[in-house]
Amino acid sequence: MVKFTNHFKIKTSIDFVDIPVDDKDLLAFICPFLIESNKADKLILQISNRLKNFLTELNTTYIKTNDHKNGIPFLDHLHEPNEYHLGYSSVNQGKAVSNSKAEDIFTALRNNRFAKKGFSITNEAHNVLLLVDGIGQDIMSDIIANVCRDIFADFTIAVCKKHSITTRPTNIEFYNDKSKKWEQKSANLPFNIGHIILVPSNLLSGGRAYANRYNWFVSSNYISKEVLNQKKPLKGMVIQMKDGTKKAIIKEVYKHYKKPKKDLVDFVIQYPDSLDKFIEYAKIHYPELKLDHLKDK
Repeated sequence: MVKFTNHFKIKTSIDFVDIPVDDKDLLAFICPFLIESNKADKLILQISNRLKNFLTELNTTYIKTNDHKNGIPFLDHLHEPNEYHLGYSSVNQGKAVSNSKAEDIFTALRNNRFAKKGFSITNEAHNVLLLVDGIGQDIMSDIIANVCRDIFADFTIAVCKKHSITTRPTNIEFYNDKSKKWEQKSANLPFNIGHIILVPSNLLSGGRAYANRYNWFVSSNYISKEVLNQKKPLKGMVIQMKDGTKKAIIKEVYKHYKKPKKDLVDFVIQYPDSLDKFIEYAKIHYPELKLDHLKDK
């Protein structure tokens, strides 16, 4: 694996993901929860706002109205973003966004109770990843990469200027949230096999099953308290301590009450503050991916 820093002979510290520049990819994803956690950074705030505007347009104009005819062409601009060298590579037969995935994304959102009713909750990328069945980390990462390609390109250009890396012009496509259209522009980017786009290192995560983690969060902080107040809790859910106090067995509560991703909206409705609290919890407990162990893979 030939990394960006090796290929371009960078010896100083970096603030971007050191991706391979050959035909390999890092099995890692741009994470909307990390975008939400780092919005104090102007660049990441720009990414967050762009994503929210894109999803608002998608949900309001095409999903809520069930405008399949125009919604699919709108989503067909989400191509595999190979220039990032992230996610599932073609060798690994990944599930990245392609023309066939436009239909899957549209259907996934139409099947979500919040999205099809036009609730603003699904205008946030991290909520879509958590609550919309059929949209996982790989697809969400590729959506972010496509929608914000020009923002990441500008970040890459700044890196190249800092390290005196040669660039050349190439056309890139991105979503313009002011015109609400997909547009193209020329950007001076570094090249190896093809042009390269970099991502800030604090936006990358590994494989995280956020649905499972939200299930555990709800089980720990909400359902377990209800179980303790039940007159006859299910067997194995509660133990009595030596001092007479009772304690819920979170593992058992989780196993019994956990929901599949498609039904997590029930928890959001039942425990209205649980989603915001989970997002705050995630900021502390689910940091960016440490890439040191990936260097030799």
